[in-house]
Parts: sequence; structure tokens; C-alpha cells
Amino acid sequence: MIGALSLVAGVVCIVISIMLFIPNLKKAKSVKEKWEVFFEFLIDPFGLTSLFYLGLLLILYGLLKLSNLL
Repeated sequence: MIGALSLVAGVVCIVISIMLFIPNLKKAKSVKEKWEVFFEFLIDPFGLTSLFYLGLLLILYGLLKLSNLL
């Protein structure tokens, strides 16, 4: 039960962070600006990236819990 809830919560966190990231990517005019926005998203520890990485950790925890490795 906890594994499935962690998977769902992880997917929700990732979807929210990506939905908030896409408008920033669309605002960039050139390819160089798009790469800058992308790397800013990956590296920024206090922005949307924290929600994205939290989602990845929740998915990992949920998969490990469902496969009885934890």
C-alpha cells in the first residue's frame, strides 16, 4: 500500500515540476537559451528541481517497497 502511494506521489511531483518547467522553456528564444533554462532546471537546488528530485526518490522508494527489497 505504501509503495503504491509513493509511486503515485512521485509521479504527481514529477508531473507538477515538468508542467511548471515547460512555460519557462517555451519563453526561451534560441537553442542556447533553451539549454540554459534546462541546465538551470537540473542544477537549481531550491526551485522546481527539488520537487522533481523528490518525485524521483518517491518513485524509487515505491518500487523498492513493492518489490520487497525494503
